[in-house]
Amino acid sequence: MRASTYPVPEELRGWSWDRPPVRHRAYLGLGVYEVASYCPTKRDVWLRRVAEEVPKGNDSLKLGSDTHSVIASIASAIRSRAVLGDLLNCGTGVVEEVLKGFKDREWYPVLREVAYIAYHTMMSDYVWASYGEGYQPFLGWLSEVRVDGTPLGLSPNLRVDAVVSGNLVLDFKVGKRAYNHEVGLAGYAMAVEANLEVPIDYGFIVYISPNGHARVSVRGVHLGPDLRRDFIDSRDEVIDMVLSEREPPKALNCPQACPFRHVCGG
Repeated sequence: MRASTYPVPEELRGWSWDRPPVRHRAYLGLGVYEVASYCPTKRDVWLRRVAEEVPKGNDSLKLGSDTHSVIASIASAIRSRAVLGDLLNCGTGVVEEVLKGFKDREWYPVLREVAYIAYHTMMSDYVWASYGEGYQPFLGWLSEVRVDGTPLGLSPNLRVDAVVSGNLVLDFKVGKRAYNHEVGLAGYAMAVEANLEVPIDYGFIVYISPNGHARVSVRGVHLGPDLRRDFIDSRDEVIDMVLSEREPPKALNCPQACPFRHVCGG
């Protein structure tokens, strides 16, 4: 869906944080992952914030964390070279340097593939923008961008996986496609809008499916009115649940990667 035919109304922009419907009901410092929860009943949020249960790590979460670290490190290395004007000498050695800290992981082959895919993608973007016809100043990949989500009732330390060219948000996910990923991406876009007052109409979700090797796919998302309303409604639902301390039911299909499966018995 194109933004020109399905525009975002002013009242759903992040910079409209001081008036309904974007204005939050109470400040709880929520994470985007809590609002756009992978749990169908949002029981994970209740367990964390009301029951004060301790989440338990698993391989899926560790792989996701390592993947984010690898991509962020490569983005930082390439951007540093670009700023210094030494981009053409930025060879694959930067990838091997980043990977040194992950060689003991059992999923190292997956991380290696992801690292090289990220490197070639970022380098292509930088080189095309810097030396291609019709050159325009290029901000490049800003990885692990810190955003203050306070205006939206969110955490003051949100981390957006990447912002490209100043008006595209990226999120990296390990696993299968899910609608809550798109809802979360809309939340990140609104948080950036609240901070910078720059419209964010599009984003990308990069899916990494490990199965002995890395299978990478990219989904473009128009961050339109419906996704934004769903994010706002979900945020308000979580706020009401936490304030009332109402216990939600267990999910019928508990996600395998849930760090609270040991509590719910999934």
